[in-house]
Amino acid sequence: MTAAAKEYGGALFDLAREEDLLDRVYDDMQTVAALFEQNPAYRRLLEDPALHKAERLDLLDQAFREGVHPYVLNFLKLLCERGGLGEVPGCLTRYRELLYEVRGILPVTAVTAAPLTDAQKQALCGRLQAMTGKTVQLDCRIDTAVLGGVRLHYAGRELDGTVQGQLTRLRELLTT
Repeated sequence: MTAAAKEYGGALFDLAREEDLLDRVYDDMQTVAALFEQNPAYRRLLEDPALHKAERLDLLDQAFREGVHPYVLNFLKLLCERGGLGEVPGCLTRYRELLYEVRGILPVTAVTAAPLTDAQKQALCGRLQAMTGKTVQLDCRIDTAVLGGVRLHYAGRELDGTVQGQLTRLRELLTT
């Protein structure tokens, strides 16, 4: 995420928080980001310097006037004026980080060799919630390279409880 995305996403979050529109703005930004991802040619058109700025802003207005909150539309127009529509995904990421922080939500990715059962997911969430004091949002992924165990990624940290991780730690212990 770029510094610009952090700044713009943070500013949008602050505005939405002030106006008690956190969920509405988040939903609208997700919609816009998905649309830009699915239609990269549209975003490129909006960034095309051959089009006058007024035309680009009018295209945004026509596309989003009825579908998103005016704050989101104005945010997009600001990014468009500054040639920053490519920052929308980063702005959304920053917004989500701040939203989760305020709500005490901790996104966690669990990587395992086989799918976790519902009971395993609940137990894992319970332990992580007890450790962190936050509500855990668990994203489970399968990696066939994992021999067994689980590797967790959250808040910039990695907890490796896989068989491979344990063997690596044992090897390091024996070679030092």
